[in-house]
Amino acid sequence: MDRIETIVEVMVDRVLHAMTVFTHVVRLGSFTAAAESLGITAPSASTLVRQLEARLGVMLLQRSTRSMSLTDEGKQYLDHCLNILCEIREMEEHLSGASRVVRGRLSVEIDHEAGVDLLSSFADFRRLHPELELRIELGGAGERLIEHGVDCAVVIGHLPDSSLQCRRVGTYRAVTVASPAYLQQNGVPRDIGALHTHEFVHHAPKPFGAARQPRFEGAAGTQPLKLRERTLASDVHLVVDYAVRGLGIAQVGLPLVAEKIEAGDLIEVLADVRPAPLPIVAVYPQRRHMPMSLRAFVEWVAHRLECGAPARPAQPYADPNAWKAAAAEYTLNA
Repeated sequence: MDRIETIVEVMVDRVLHAMTVFTHVVRLGSFTAAAESLGITAPSASTLVRQLEARLGVMLLQRSTRSMSLTDEGKQYLDHCLNILCEIREMEEHLSGASRVVRGRLSVEIDHEAGVDLLSSFADFRRLHPELELRIELGGAGERLIEHGVDCAVVIGHLPDSSLQCRRVGTYRAVTVASPAYLQQNGVPRDIGALHTHEFVHHAPKPFGAARQPRFEGAAGTQPLKLRERTLASDVHLVVDYAVRGLGIAQVGLPLVAEKIEAGDLIEVLADVRPAPLPIVAVYPQRRHMPMSLRAFVEWVAHRLECGAPARPAQPYADPNAWKAAAAEYTLNA
């Protein structure tokens, strides 16, 4: 009987080890990276995944010489693996009395604009949880989290994917701005329609992806406005820099430009049709038990965004003529 129990334990250990290797391969994108992370060889990692596929009788990964992707069965199995491994880790932490210690690996995606108040503070989060291994990616749109091995994404607006859990952690307020020099040379847009005759600097959250269309409040609520995409950047800080340099009008999150508006480097236009705020949300795959690391991160993000949000400018340039003083000052100082 003892021999049978030993055999069963060995089989379970091997399956759990293979599941761990499989999840690391998906998370890191290659057998080599997964093997290095786990302290094994790349051929061993490949063999373990092949044995796992043979045991299940399905192909989990679609491999080619240049890429690797999950099959439909692989996506389902990955979700089960993450749940099982997460439950084991949570139970071990609980039984060992370490349930209050945040450890393990955490991979997060942060939208550029949603993360303005977060990126400079991640050092504080790391100091709070020194045993946590943290991986940060910028510019993600919160899509295909499981397939990309991402534990949590902080994005603007709600996602249509019903398989993800979602928690509101902050508020995104957009403002439309331009430099005094640009307004002096091109005039101030007095209504939304006038933007079609102006240069507009667009932000594309994903590299080579679609531009985030500016939004404005109207009779039918907040609506996007399609404008020519002559200047487009995936780095939102570059969008702000272009606006400051007078390349065109831009619509970005208030935290990015609050100080520049205060300093007179940028001027808000069309303030009377400023778009309604959008939620900043943390999205993550549904699991029976939320990992301690994920729970700590989401709570920290919510606290940081709630306490760190800048105040709304008290007197935006809603008056089309109010920019002239700033423009005149710019001319004197140029």
